[in-house]
Amino acid sequence: MLPETGSRRWRRCRWAVTAATFGLTALLGPNALGATVAEPQTWIDEPIIGPWTPATTRDEPTSRWREPAPPDIDSLYFPHFTGPEFNRLFSTAALPNLSSISNAPTIIDAAGLDDRIRAEAVKRGYRRRPLPADNAQLRLIGEGLALQRPAASAWLALRADAAEHGFALVLRSAYRGHQHQRRVFLRPLQAPYVFGDLAERLKLSAPPGYSKHHTGYAIDIGQAGYSNFGQTPAYEWLSADNFANAKRHGWIPSYPPDGGQQGPVPEPWEFTYVGVEAILCFHQPPAADDPLCND
Repeated sequence: MLPETGSRRWRRCRWAVTAATFGLTALLGPNALGATVAEPQTWIDEPIIGPWTPATTRDEPTSRWREPAPPDIDSLYFPHFTGPEFNRLFSTAALPNLSSISNAPTIIDAAGLDDRIRAEAVKRGYRRRPLPADNAQLRLIGEGLALQRPAASAWLALRADAAEHGFALVLRSAYRGHQHQRRVFLRPLQAPYVFGDLAERLKLSAPPGYSKHHTGYAIDIGQAGYSNFGQTPAYEWLSADNFANAKRHGWIPSYPPDGGQQGPVPEPWEFTYVGVEAILCFHQPPAADDPLCND
């Protein structure tokens, strides 16, 4: 990235965040990133787990800038990220309403085998993920589907933007607690469990305690009428120009194709919310003359 003056960077940050809020159109690149694994053909129901009911009210996406964008600004510039940078971006984003990471939950109720699976998961690139600090702050998005407040608003904005471009996005999965993730991880297997089968399962699913869905900031999406999201027009639109259209609403690929050892094989259908400001400021150190990236 070429050096920028403080005022130029300030204008870029301000206009980009404002444009994300007001829905300006990003320029599409000629090539889209492809999928490397077939999407599952079946999805389990996603019940809300816990003695609480998420609110249905929505919050507007938040930004420090609320000014209308200048009329001659008809595209956005977002920094490009490598796969490992996308992964660091989610892990380092200052996302609200997350708890401290506690002891890892059980996988199959066998301490020795659980420890082996956790060690294998870490070797594959999985990381322990926090749960929401306050489940009551989640927002109900669909029947049995909930997200953190800023992610809920950002999902609705992304879905509306996609619809304006002719793509019908469908939310397949959102927040998952530890017990729910355990069922997801074990559903194709049968007891008595053996290490080889559990280790093979890690290629496609996180064990409980290691899923980004635990945070309430991860979604699995599809396009109506298609079974393999990585081969859909909607994915081509989202992933073009290093996922520019996803970034406009604060979303990034959860497991990018070039992410290296990151847990499962790349999943084109999973995206994580980090917020537009985190995306714009990832490569920029705090600066006193930058009103966006100075925290």
